[in-house]
Amino acid sequence: MTELERRYAALLRLYPGWYQRARGAEMLSVLMDSAPPDRRRPEWREVRGLILGALRVRVGAHGHRTAGQSWRVSLRTAALMLLIQTVGEVLWQMTRNPVAVSLAVAAACVLAMVAVFRGAYLAATTVTAGAFVLDALARQTVYEFSSSWSLPLALVLLIPLVGRGTVVAPRALHLMLLVPVVSVALNAYGTIMQDPSFQTGSRAVWQTLAVAAILWSVVDERVTMSFGLAFLYVVVSRAMGDLMALDGLISPWALIDMGVLAILPVLDIAVGATVAMRRARI
Repeated sequence: MTELERRYAALLRLYPGWYQRARGAEMLSVLMDSAPPDRRRPEWREVRGLILGALRVRVGAHGHRTAGQSWRVSLRTAALMLLIQTVGEVLWQMTRNPVAVSLAVAAACVLAMVAVFRGAYLAATTVTAGAFVLDALARQTVYEFSSSWSLPLALVLLIPLVGRGTVVAPRALHLMLLVPVVSVALNAYGTIMQDPSFQTGSRAVWQTLAVAAILWSVVDERVTMSFGLAFLYVVVSRAMGDLMALDGLISPWALIDMGVLAILPVLDIAVGATVAMRRARI
């Protein structure tokens, strides 16, 4: 085995074992056949391509897919993130809001999540709509303060999935469901300890991961789009909070703040959608 062949083989070991057994020998043969006789090490574009390819295989982002398929996976993932966000917020707010109503909203969100995982998007949309109506009525009558705005956005994201068939999402994409858990935990701790820096930290988590999601678009654009869609919840919540705090009037500084906050989710969605269209043409 030549030095070049050993270097190629080392790069191919980045791929999962099952992929190496299925295509490793073929890929090594193609790489060696295309290399000039005097080459001793892989070119940078080959190294980059093999590393990205290995990452895509490991996270389930390899293979051809249409832009529509990428959008449906992103809508599904973002909706799940928002349903988890709602469950978390409703549960920790039970110390101030009626337990029965809070549990009913949380239970409805859990049922909607189960329906999404089972591919029953009409049922998920219906249950989410019911949870939204119950939550809205409770806000008008028995809640001490407004609860999450994630439910209406989750409903909007679920509607395009109805009647479009099964959406197959890689398991690695479900790691994104940890983001709302961290967000709720930071907000709840900040409220309990009366430390607003933790609530600011929740926003910083979304912003930091939104930047990371843009960089990750070279591996899986569905992560980028999912994060951008879910991040819109933070922008909407901020806008609604300012409206209620100022009796419908928003100061110019608040508008600037919301505009800055909206930049990252819009960039996530735009970058992810662009990459999805480019991948669909490959």
